[in-house]
Amino acid sequence: MADDQLTAEERLRLREERRERYRAAAVDAERDTGRRERTVEEAKRNIIVRMAIIAFGTLVTLAGLGMLVLPGPGIVVVIAGLGILATEVSWAERLLAYAKRKANVDSITDQHPWVKPVSIVLMVLGVAVSVLYAVVWR
Repeated sequence: MADDQLTAEERLRLREERRERYRAAAVDAERDTGRRERTVEEAKRNIIVRMAIIAFGTLVTLAGLGMLVLPGPGIVVVIAGLGILATEVSWAERLLAYAKRKANVDSITDQHPWVKPVSIVLMVLGVAVSVLYAVVWR
């Protein structure tokens, strides 16, 4: 029987059955990971947490993509968003590895040995001057 021939009650019942199957499949998939949950209640709660992480990671990634054409640190924010997404979805891991290769992250993190101590000294001096300004000269 086609969907257009079903009554409103039958369509509602079929929709509810489909939703229940989706919920059960999501709980089963969450429990199959075996990482965080021991009971069905924990699995249901972890689905919500996982969806929140995916939503936040997507938001950060989209903001980074916007920053590629707008002012802002676009590629850094895209990599951060993909890093958040990679904790939950496997395709984001592959995309994160690709983005890191394209951004040349490994060569950026290689620094001369003097950079870190000089940065620390400059930061301490900046904080000291700020405190002196706030206390003495104001």
